[in-house]
Amino acid sequence: MADVMLSTPVRIKPHGSDTIREVATLQDASEILIDWPHASRGPFYQAAREKIEAALEDKDSTAQAQEAFTALCDHAGVLVR
Repeated sequence: MADVMLSTPVRIKPHGSDTIREVATLQDASEILIDWPHASRGPFYQAAREKIEAALEDKDSTAQAQEAFTALCDHAGVLVR
């Protein structure tokens, strides 16, 4: 499975971190979700997880996966604008 670049990197400040991280690929986004706090895994998390997995398997578009991931990060308050 080849890594797929996002159209534009998503900049986040992960939970408990002072460092800004640029998420540039679907694999990066998937890794962020693996480390996502269990207490914060709700519908936004589930939607992002499903879209990213589907895009990694070429069953959904990268754009939709990026949109779901960005919405999750915005909802969680970790998105850096």
